[in-house]
Amino acid sequence: MSQVPKGSGLERLARWSRREWRLLAGLALSVVCLGLAVRGTSPQALWQALATAQWQWIGPAIVLVLAGTAFKTLRWQVLFFPQRVPLARLWSIFCIGQMLNTLLPARAGEVGRLYYVGEVEGTSRSQALSTIVVEKMVDLIMLALAYLLVAAWLATTSIVLPDWLHAAGTVVLPLAGLALGGLLVLAYFGRPAWQRVRRVLAPLPPAWRERVEAAVERAMVGFEALRHPPTSLRVWLWSLLAWIFSVATNVLVFRAFEIDLGWSAALLLVVVLMSGVAVPPLPGNLGVFPYLCQLTLSLFGVPAETGLVYGLVLQAVAYLPLVVLGLVLLLRENWTLRRASSASGPPG
Repeated sequence: MSQVPKGSGLERLARWSRREWRLLAGLALSVVCLGLAVRGTSPQALWQALATAQWQWIGPAIVLVLAGTAFKTLRWQVLFFPQRVPLARLWSIFCIGQMLNTLLPARAGEVGRLYYVGEVEGTSRSQALSTIVVEKMVDLIMLALAYLLVAAWLATTSIVLPDWLHAAGTVVLPLAGLALGGLLVLAYFGRPAWQRVRRVLAPLPPAWRERVEAAVERAMVGFEALRHPPTSLRVWLWSLLAWIFSVATNVLVFRAFEIDLGWSAALLLVVVLMSGVAVPPLPGNLGVFPYLCQLTLSLFGVPAETGLVYGLVLQAVAYLPLVVLGLVLLLRENWTLRRASSASGPPG
């Protein structure tokens, strides 16, 4: 079977297609969602929704977004137990990760977090990776719990659980069960299992074996932190507070557009957004985010124009402050690393 010559036009085209097909698919999905969102809307009604908004609610909503980020950073810090990583440094790195996740595809922010936290004294990238994996598993479990609360609330109303939300639940709930089981197994039985598995490394050269063993040992830290009751309690507490602040942000933006909905509807919207943008089609979830807001609010009789404008404003509130803050902190972080590298290098 013939191979494509390296450096040829066909080889470059193959590389481009492998790298870009997801972005093109995401662009198509975003365009479709945006088209569905604006279909049948009145430009005059859209402008009216913007013109009559109570913008004094947006400032407090931004504060809640930043506070929610702080709670997520506190949770991340706890997962390094028993090590005490400086909170200010972790917050800077976490905000940079959030910014990268917004601007770049494929969850690039998590890679950025691994890079920068690996430069913190006393930490390793394998250890940081385990903490990020625990974060994602905890978030999935929290999403499943929120879905169950929303489903129970909708059962008491005249609103029928939409098919698309029901389908999301059939995916989220089993995955959350697996995540919970995985956390428990790795936290309580991961190290004993590793002691048995590590025997397969015996044929490796000693240097390689030591590196693998050291990486795995450090990676176990994030999971084993959950075995410490006070630490585990703080992980779930900070996660709960981050969710509460996300819901409260939606409520404040409700007030800005005089949408007469409360905390239950705001929780439903968080569940929909968390489920719908888990695999972002484009950086910033362009098109998809406002359409999901419009679709969810339509269940409560909110006009399409108001729902669309609400979604656009909520997206700006949720993303823009973190993008600006992340860019500023990225510049500072890079400058700090360059200065440290120069100071540790050989004298000129």
